[in-house]
Amino acid sequence: MLSLVPDWAQHYGEFWRAIRARNLWFIKLRYFAIVILTAFLLTGELLLNFRLTLVQVQAISTITLVILCYNLLIHKYRLRIGCDPNKFNCLHTSLIMIILDLVALLLLVYFTGSIDSPLCMLFVFHMIIGSLILPGYIVYMFAGLISLSFAVLIAMEHNSVISNHKISGIINRTAYHTTEYELLFVLTFSFMLFVSVYITNKIARQLFQREQQLRESLEKLNEAENTKQRYTLGVVHEIKTPVAAVKSIVDLLLGNYVGPLSAEVEEKLLRARLRSEEALLLINDVLQFSRIKLLDINLNEIIKVEQMISQIIDMHTEEVKEKNIKLIFSDKRKIERVLFGAPLLLELAFSNIISNAIKYTQHDGEVFIILREDANIIEIEISDNGIGIPAKEQRTVFEHFYRATNVNKASIEGSGMGLSITKEIITKHQGTIEVTSPSKIGNVISPGTTVIIKLPYRQPGVELDTVTYEEYS
Repeated sequence: MLSLVPDWAQHYGEFWRAIRARNLWFIKLRYFAIVILTAFLLTGELLLNFRLTLVQVQAISTITLVILCYNLLIHKYRLRIGCDPNKFNCLHTSLIMIILDLVALLLLVYFTGSIDSPLCMLFVFHMIIGSLILPGYIVYMFAGLISLSFAVLIAMEHNSVISNHKISGIINRTAYHTTEYELLFVLTFSFMLFVSVYITNKIARQLFQREQQLRESLEKLNEAENTKQRYTLGVVHEIKTPVAAVKSIVDLLLGNYVGPLSAEVEEKLLRARLRSEEALLLINDVLQFSRIKLLDINLNEIIKVEQMISQIIDMHTEEVKEKNIKLIFSDKRKIERVLFGAPLLLELAFSNIISNAIKYTQHDGEVFIILREDANIIEIEISDNGIGIPAKEQRTVFEHFYRATNVNKASIEGSGMGLSITKEIITKHQGTIEVTSPSKIGNVISPGTTVIIKLPYRQPGVELDTVTYEEYS
């Protein structure tokens, strides 16, 4: 398989997204060209006062139809073509599109007058496009082949080996150009092609080098962030040991292992245990968050979302029964499709949201979990009729250590890290998460909360960045 990918971009997600986005742009541009060619055939004689022969009409119509057919095929199957550098990928698709376009353009130029064709300059446009996507040596090879093909075409017409198809009404001459003019035209045409490739390649190379420098700087920043997280992990872990020891001692005292306690002392110790439990919960969340930052997790494992959510629900069965909560899980997708990601992280994210829904829902409440899909996106909706979130605070619930003001902090445990960790995980998977309150099943007394998580179905093997799904697809 011909390798078209620079070494630095082998597993660089942003590079592949740029290629996919440009491919889609060129597909749309090709539809526009088809419309122009069709209009040229249907209204050209009326508006521009020229005449096409039957051969020209048949040839241009056939070429336009062929362009439409291969453009529809590429448009249909483009998302099925992956970004694995060692296999057929979207960069090979770019190469095939440019080859097909150049062949179609060469035929169009021939049937519209060759050296007199108004379409000649479109070759320069294609060289610029190719230079933005393909390696320089391939585009230089294209420029050479086009120059040679164009020279051979003009020579064959000049020597009457093939017919000349000038457009009557635009070109009124009957004789051919002189050999000197044709030679000068071919040399000028070739010069324009190679200069266009050189300038575009130089600019593109400079941009890629600058991007590579920025990427290296980003890697250094990430390394500094990892160093900070490792330091945080070590310090917090050291803090956890004495806090756990304090809790153990308090548990011993409350267990009357050192003798009976007065009601006043027992109350103080219960409060101390509650605070130590909150401290341990917070420490565990910080440790968990730091580990997520540090772990080099594989984001290309197969995940069956419905199974994962069912397992999480099973883990909370006792709590649901204890509070007599009506919990309904429904999968409304027509076809069960797998998701690619990190099971450990997504299980933590889903568990945080479902756990919150159960935790903040009163006795005899309701929790509904629904799976949907829209095109290439899976949507997980979790709704409850619990205490809800005040409208002014819905934008800040994803901040670290933030807890809503309507939460009874004395009776409901929490560190304020759950949603921030969840958002971090969803963003890492190139998804989105949004919170609305009142929920879809809430009421005036129990407004509840609805959390909607959207994750893209995607091809494995692509590094995920914070690029929008529209650009990626």
